[in-house]
Amino acid sequence: MGSLYHEKQVSLLCGVHALNTLLQGPYFTANDLRDIAAEFDQRERDLMKEAGVDSADFLRYMAEDSGNAAVDGNFSIQVLTKALDVWNVNCVPVTGTTHSEALVNPTNELAFLCNLDQHWFTVRKTSTASPTVHAEAAMCGDGGWWNFNSMLPAPQPIGTTYLSAFLAQLREERYSIFAVRGNLPDEFGRFGEGGEHGWWVTVDEAAAANRESDRVKAAGRARNIASNMLAKLGAGGWGTIAVPAAVAERGGVAGVAGGGTANTDEDAELQAAIAASLGGGDVRGGAG
Repeated sequence: MGSLYHEKQVSLLCGVHALNTLLQGPYFTANDLRDIAAEFDQRERDLMKEAGVDSADFLRYMAEDSGNAAVDGNFSIQVLTKALDVWNVNCVPVTGTTHSEALVNPTNELAFLCNLDQHWFTVRKTSTASPTVHAEAAMCGDGGWWNFNSMLPAPQPIGTTYLSAFLAQLREERYSIFAVRGNLPDEFGRFGEGGEHGWWVTVDEAAAANRESDRVKAAGRARNIASNMLAKLGAGGWGTIAVPAAVAERGGVAGVAGGGTANTDEDAELQAAIAASLGGGDVRGGAG
């Protein structure tokens, strides 16, 4: 089974993470992109100097932070696209009307770079397929689409039929989306330790990491909901909150009764969250 290269978020180095997961290997460091950003900054300074070093425009420009590299590590699209020049890879904006065909038929593309505010991430097809989400492709020996967002614990598979809806949702959330076109390098496969911030995972390892993350989130939601409800109980807001008998037998939540009949939406939400946190319910959003 193939491997997937993933990098988790460090500082605001999502531009580095996005490029490396796009290329599926530890090709770039933050210093590499800072060097490119410095070149753009110098060109812009030279251009602004033409109006005179005492001009209001030049003085205002010099007082501003770099538009190509933030102090905390965020990089501009021109820095990312310049870094990809060596492979003759282009990033074409597709959130406007000119190239909207890429969002209608996204499976015809190689990959997408997505950006909102100061966060970049990659969505791309690889030669590795999930046997559940990409079942048909896996049977044919084909690959599948993956979400390599560095805010995730591991890559998450995206079904081919869901890809358009996924990108449409990003667009609705005001993401800028760029179609990646050209010749991406061959995928590394599992090789070494994966550079400074990344590593390779199998499909099974990615699924396990995402399930564990969902379990932890569900447990946190259960604690928060239970805490809020117990606070209302203490204030005399309700009588008894019911939880499933199975949950009560496994310890439930201290101070919450079991075996009764839930009569509010919040009761049902509490039951579902507690059951999920204890492994007794469906945790949504896990990778397959």
